[in-house]
Amino acid sequence: MIKKSLALLVVVLSIITTSFCQQIVRRPFLGAKLSTVNDSILNIHSLKNGVKVLEITEPWCSKYHKLKSGDIIISVNNQPTTSSRELGDLIKTKRSGEAIEFKVYRNNKIRTLKGKLPAKPLETSETHDIIYDQFSFNQGQIRVIVDKPRTNKKTPAILFIQGYTCSSLDKAGDNHPYIKLVKGLCEKGYTVMRMEKPGMGDNYNTDSCNEIDFHTEVESFALALEKLKSYDFVDKENVFIWGHSMGGIIAPIIASQQQVKGVIVYGTTILPWRDYIYNMLRVQPLLMDADPVENEQNMKTYAKLLYSLFIDKKNPEELSAQDTTMSKLLNEGFGYDGKGHIWTRNYKYIVQIDDYNMFDVWSRVKSNVFVFWGDADLEAFSEWDHKKIVDVVNKYNPGKATYYNIKNTTHAFAKVESMKHGIKNRDWNYITTHFNNQVIDESSNWIEKIVSKQK
Repeated sequence: MIKKSLALLVVVLSIITTSFCQQIVRRPFLGAKLSTVNDSILNIHSLKNGVKVLEITEPWCSKYHKLKSGDIIISVNNQPTTSSRELGDLIKTKRSGEAIEFKVYRNNKIRTLKGKLPAKPLETSETHDIIYDQFSFNQGQIRVIVDKPRTNKKTPAILFIQGYTCSSLDKAGDNHPYIKLVKGLCEKGYTVMRMEKPGMGDNYNTDSCNEIDFHTEVESFALALEKLKSYDFVDKENVFIWGHSMGGIIAPIIASQQQVKGVIVYGTTILPWRDYIYNMLRVQPLLMDADPVENEQNMKTYAKLLYSLFIDKKNPEELSAQDTTMSKLLNEGFGYDGKGHIWTRNYKYIVQIDDYNMFDVWSRVKSNVFVFWGDADLEAFSEWDHKKIVDVVNKYNPGKATYYNIKNTTHAFAKVESMKHGIKNRDWNYITTHFNNQVIDESSNWIEKIVSKQK
């Protein structure tokens, strides 16, 4: 009886292990441009709701889901579609290979299309290897994508930590500034890992990025660093973190807890988060030609609001209900949506950033540090913040930190003529066509100096 029980246990453990090691199933990909249908068009066709397929951008997808250009999608799996965003969000909850049923309006008739969701294509490169991998996080799995030079030698490696927003970095497009940075660093000879934030991309059974708190995000990137260090093709003595914007806050937190060779940050702050926000609310509108008197009048209310959020720990719903002026500024200045989100993230995420004394965090970073500041950076406009990071690191670890002013460059690494020119050219088309390769070159030059010192 005991032997049978032990045999059963081995089988069960084997099944668990096998399922645990299975690769994440890819997210689906419609390969289509969609647009919400306006009421006048709906009325013409006697429809209550619909999303139009403007174009099938990837014709091979049609053989799976059966959609065609010109179709008006009325429902998905009997769930009505009222907007293109809602439809996109619904598709993101699915996995490739799943059966799907569309009801569409085509050629003046309502038709039912039964098909499967095609998988989003994997990234490929002619010049280097791209590895899709994953690691366990809480009860789920997080996707990482590794750009690796084609060499049999161990290479220095970089964990790239992106900024504040919730978006996928998987097939984000060759012109995306983050992808240009990652690929450019790989071409310089470094293995570079990017991680999908919880809830994004292929990630399985992870909470939504917009709902998680800051501590959870930090924990996920800390585990990504451990994953990067585990590869046999990585030179474990030369692992770096490259943090942009919010990544420039997360990077030193992780580096103060895990040993790395170096940390690069760009467009960030060392101030308490509530102070950074206060300065941002004052300075950014003035840089964009807001009325200075009205702007300064708002600052008193912002001061009360920030104190209530960060010191008194009141939630935005309470604050919005108790004061109409505060409610107005919450909506206009903080993008409060009435559902617990500030600037699209859970308000707890915003508040928890302030838990960290970044002066203390940076004092405990024993690694080499390289601090970029772009003097046309509207989001991280303070040169003082960036120089102060260097001062703090060098006070506690003399000679470890270097400052670099990258001229006429925006928060999104775009080359501009001036701050004013950058503000006028914040559209995606300009950003993606004016990437400043100096960001890659100076990062690589600094890393190479660090690596060569120990040879």
